[in-house]
Amino acid sequence: MNKLSKRLGAMAMVLTMTASYVPAVFAEDAGTQEPDYTGWDTIKVFETTDVHGYITDVSSYKEDTFEYRLAYFSKIVNDARNNDAYEDVLLLDTGDIYQGTPHSNLTYGAAMRAAYDQMDYDAVGLGNHEFDWDVKTYATDAKGTMAPYEIGSYKGDSDIPVLMSNLYYKDSGERVEFTQDYTIVDKGNYKVGIVGWADDYSADIKASQIAPYTIDDNREKLKELAEQVDKKADIVVVLAHSDPKSIAEEMDPKVVDLVAGGHTHKNVNGVAENGIDYMQGNCYAYGYSTAEIKVNPETKDVEVTTPEFKDISPKGGDHSYLYYNNGNNTQLDSEVTKISQAAWDAVKGEMYEVLGKVDQSITRDFIDKTNGTSSIAGNWLADMMLAATKDQNTVAAFANRGGIRANLEMAEGASSRDITVADIYTISPFGNRILTFAITGQQMAQQLERALIGLNPGIGIDTDVAYQASNLGDQFAGITATYKVVDGGIKVLSIMTDDGQMIDVNDTTKTYNVCVNEYCATLDGSVFKGMTPLVAMDEAPVDNLSTIAALREHRDTEGLNIELDTTVHTLTLQNKIQQWKDALGSYDKASLTEADRTEIQNILDQVNYILASGDLATEEKTELQNVKTIAEGLLKTTDSKPEEEKPDTTPAPKPTTPPKRSPKTGDTASTMPWVVLVIAGGAGVAAVELSARKKQNRG
Repeated sequence: MNKLSKRLGAMAMVLTMTASYVPAVFAEDAGTQEPDYTGWDTIKVFETTDVHGYITDVSSYKEDTFEYRLAYFSKIVNDARNNDAYEDVLLLDTGDIYQGTPHSNLTYGAAMRAAYDQMDYDAVGLGNHEFDWDVKTYATDAKGTMAPYEIGSYKGDSDIPVLMSNLYYKDSGERVEFTQDYTIVDKGNYKVGIVGWADDYSADIKASQIAPYTIDDNREKLKELAEQVDKKADIVVVLAHSDPKSIAEEMDPKVVDLVAGGHTHKNVNGVAENGIDYMQGNCYAYGYSTAEIKVNPETKDVEVTTPEFKDISPKGGDHSYLYYNNGNNTQLDSEVTKISQAAWDAVKGEMYEVLGKVDQSITRDFIDKTNGTSSIAGNWLADMMLAATKDQNTVAAFANRGGIRANLEMAEGASSRDITVADIYTISPFGNRILTFAITGQQMAQQLERALIGLNPGIGIDTDVAYQASNLGDQFAGITATYKVVDGGIKVLSIMTDDGQMIDVNDTTKTYNVCVNEYCATLDGSVFKGMTPLVAMDEAPVDNLSTIAALREHRDTEGLNIELDTTVHTLTLQNKIQQWKDALGSYDKASLTEADRTEIQNILDQVNYILASGDLATEEKTELQNVKTIAEGLLKTTDSKPEEEKPDTTPAPKPTTPPKRSPKTGDTASTMPWVVLVIAGGAGVAAVELSARKKQNRG
């Protein structure tokens, strides 16, 4: 079909169009040259992506403030379908539909499939999180359409195509039967070809779930498939769980009209240099991307208006237009509203259970943006992993910030916040197994170095890079580490466990038991990849379930109050030095306790270890020596002072009558001084006698 590039000017449009359809009418400002599409047909396009189960946002846990996001969006789509300005409506989703909320997770996405069926999506993509559960059971079926569903009174099996043209069985190399390469749908008088694609996102899938499959991300094959579809359709759209801009830039503008993308949770909407439009509508049903496909009914030329993002749940402000309002909200689609309520009704009994209370927000924000990646949420969840594996004697835990899917914020003006079962499923939805491995000190240092590579020490952290590069496990518990930048990478200088055990970062023999979630453990670059866990995968604890169990035990034995870890577990050397100086400066030399002495000795041990490791700048050595001097001074002062002044009650020795042998007192000092003393005494007596005789002789 004849494709009209956006880079063609309005004059070119006038010259190529027939006399009966002349759309190009220039604005008075000749510089704008905006075309007039009078007489052209319009297909309205809506795209969602990475909805992650947010049919409804229930994070408030107050049913009168639930946000019925999909029901609101569905009403917008239906209004467009009833708008005579549009020839038809094209409704798309690029994947990651299910995983993320308790009412979706605990029903294995049934509510989402029911809602999408009701909304009559034209096609959906296959995201990486569709593999979190059995992809062939809960995401697709043997026909390559969305899987059946049953939620409340809603039961059905939609015919919505699931598109991904480059997914193959690893063993046979054959295309899987549960996804389609493309679909062609009729929109008014036009055929729209929709091609499914994904870049190789296998690194973002649990190894156990992606193991049977492989993803061929050769984009030349995508171009060839698009050309085949173009011969059958008037309009060609690429539906990809991938960055849409990069795909658009590689496609042929004579073939592809629009690229819809996902995966990165961003708003990505615009026009590539080659004239192909691209769109991506954020995540969590916060909003959607939309555009208009213009078609000249005579020439079949195609133009796409620049896509744009529409925010339906902006941060802050009044969101009452998304609330149910006792059934009085006419801005909500009634059927999708009922499906949303059925989803919550199916799980709410358990969701309201209070597991504990906190006195501050639990967020994935960096505690200190100049030091490592520690967050309160990350520390907390890693601590829960340690608790779940305490019977395996684990000393450290590794988790990833990307797996923390929400913040648990304190209400404005509140002094505490309840933590519920629903909170745990919201903040940690994926149900990863917690695997325990025995690794050396060197391997532990390597894992830390790789996990921290997203940092930009010295000038702060590139939050975007760090977020995307966190998958190897940038959230820690049980250890603190000191690091520096060496040759453009991260060098871990020391590791100390919470109980004061120094770990030799160069040691390749002694092992330590550490735990890590299965996602981090199986990624390329992880030191755990290929290792055999100490507990088999199917017997290992599940992260969110074990967290719920641990919090219940804590609540029932110790009470509701949850103590949160605010420690920055990784520090740059310079900041670590300052921390040590501050700590040493806080001690009173005159009243050191044994606990103080232990802390000071721990600092001294770390300083000595780092000094001995080399790879230090002159100023770093000087600073470390200063810390060492302070620590040694504190310990020396304490050692030289008697614990308690006691009077000496030992009787003085009698020089003239020494004991025949030394008593067994445990004192190994020499007896020679006693011998000398006795001899001296005898000599004195002899001298006195000799003097008396001399006097007698002189007389």
